[in-house]
Amino acid sequence: MPQSQRTAFSLTALALTLTLAACSQQSAAPQPQAEQPQVDGRDGSQFIYDGMDHSWVSSDNGLTDLKAQDLKAGNNPLSSEPWTAATSGWGPVERNMSNGEKGSNDGSKLTIQGKKYDNGFGVHANSSMTFDLAGKCSRFISDVGLDDEVGNRGSVVFKVYADGIKLFDSGKMTGADQAKTVNVDVSGRKELKLVVTDAGDNIDYDHADWGGAVLVDCNVSSKPTPPAPAPTPPPSNNVKYSGPLVITKGGTYRGNWESMDPNVPAVYVKTSEPVVIEGSNLRGRGHLIRGWKVNLTVRNSNGYGMNPNVYGQYAGRFIAAEEVYNLRVENNYMEGTTGVYVNQFYGKGSGQTVKIVRNSVKNIDGRKSDGKGGYLNARYLVQFVQLAKVSNVPGIEIAWNQVINEPGKSSLEENINLYSTSGTSSSRIQIHDNYIQGAFAIQAATDSSYSGGGIMLGDGPVGNMTEAGGYVDVYNNQIISTSNQGVGIAGGHDHKVFNNRILSSGRLPSGEINKAQNVGIYVWDVMNGKRSKTWFNNTVYDNVIGWTRVNSNNSTWLNNTWFADCTSTCYNNKSWSGAVTLETEKQEYQLWLSKYRAAGMSVGPN
Repeated sequence: MPQSQRTAFSLTALALTLTLAACSQQSAAPQPQAEQPQVDGRDGSQFIYDGMDHSWVSSDNGLTDLKAQDLKAGNNPLSSEPWTAATSGWGPVERNMSNGEKGSNDGSKLTIQGKKYDNGFGVHANSSMTFDLAGKCSRFISDVGLDDEVGNRGSVVFKVYADGIKLFDSGKMTGADQAKTVNVDVSGRKELKLVVTDAGDNIDYDHADWGGAVLVDCNVSSKPTPPAPAPTPPPSNNVKYSGPLVITKGGTYRGNWESMDPNVPAVYVKTSEPVVIEGSNLRGRGHLIRGWKVNLTVRNSNGYGMNPNVYGQYAGRFIAAEEVYNLRVENNYMEGTTGVYVNQFYGKGSGQTVKIVRNSVKNIDGRKSDGKGGYLNARYLVQFVQLAKVSNVPGIEIAWNQVINEPGKSSLEENINLYSTSGTSSSRIQIHDNYIQGAFAIQAATDSSYSGGGIMLGDGPVGNMTEAGGYVDVYNNQIISTSNQGVGIAGGHDHKVFNNRILSSGRLPSGEINKAQNVGIYVWDVMNGKRSKTWFNNTVYDNVIGWTRVNSNNSTWLNNTWFADCTSTCYNNKSWSGAVTLETEKQEYQLWLSKYRAAGMSVGPN
């Protein structure tokens, strides 16, 4: 699947997909205190464009005592960093104050709709600032809006670029608008560029603030290129594969199919008639099963992803299905694939839904190929399961799956991600009784910027109830060693997370410290759904959590929860008694084996 499709779903996610490496200190996002706007006579009447050119271009890095970027480990206020280039439409860019007039240091405290910021930038349209990140930081977060010094006047557009790719566009904002929050993934990016334009009219009163601008979770250590792993072995030397299969009629299909072309799926379903693929083996360098508008069941089959051997490409999905009528994925084995991807649901018939149950999964792998049989130190954001824009659908279930990801052999974001996806009030999405082990950075022993985890709920836009995620139950799952988070609620409504076991030793199987280890469960209204009234009824209770953070001196502490937007609805969560060790994790797997056998479940192909 092209990179652009996931990108459209993740600047969340991908935000949606977010890094909380400093959440235990609650400092990842700007948290200014709301105040009433001051009545001080500053109505903006003095900021009318006089027709003269008062634009400004920086002749230095903006910090005369610094010659180069001096990022520290952790979070860095951007206003403390030198720029590589800067321009502003009326006077200089101001650090930690508003634009003011055309002189230097003539602004006031940065203030947007009464919220005051101790750090950030005051600029004037049209402006730009460029910074060298050197690939060291995870996210860029800032509030944006017009400064209160212009009253309700002015109109601008804020834009954020990283390595020339636009990550954020505020749309037109005026002095009457509340601040918007930029929260974008800049992992691995070298150049950050912040732009303010005049919204296509003129530059009168266009005093724009980047309030609380911060680079999050910066890692100043070097990252060695990972070694090329051994290729994924075929499932059996006795399997004889046929070439790619194209299905144009409904029916039941059994066989062994492969595709050595990363642009051609092993099986292409080109019909909306009911199709069953069972008892089959599939392997390929691209998607194993692909289709649009499908009514598809895949069961008791094996799927093996392979290195595409094309520079920058990544392994294909086990199933990539869009505009789905009905999908059931039952009792399969998948290894080295990029999981199950469902984009939009068109089904209306009785019983039509999405069921992903009793599958055995190993090493979801979004690493990008170097074209020579190995991999780059770069990844595509993939999941075991992502449901994207599957809205208001009854009967969805993700259950009794075993997912095991190994460091150095896998790379994914969340294991399960719900993006702009919801059940119904009478038939909530059920995510239950899954065993999820592992979610790691490519260089897990050195990379603290990794943003993946166990289960992500409420990813995506939250502007209205149609697009906000909701009506989801997450329960009876075991989530082990998934780095950045075990479970996250990042947006939406009516999510319930209860009776789960969420444990991590904070170490890799080798005993090394997992540098991206963060928090067991978080509840954080990342996209400010409270403003659009789409954030409510999210609750976390009766979970057992032991999420270990390991300091550089090998001392440990538990960072079980971060409930930034959860008070009385998050309760009775119990901390693990004693230390969580690698042996604890092994015991948890044995508990899982006993659990599903006692329940009479068969996981993987029968």
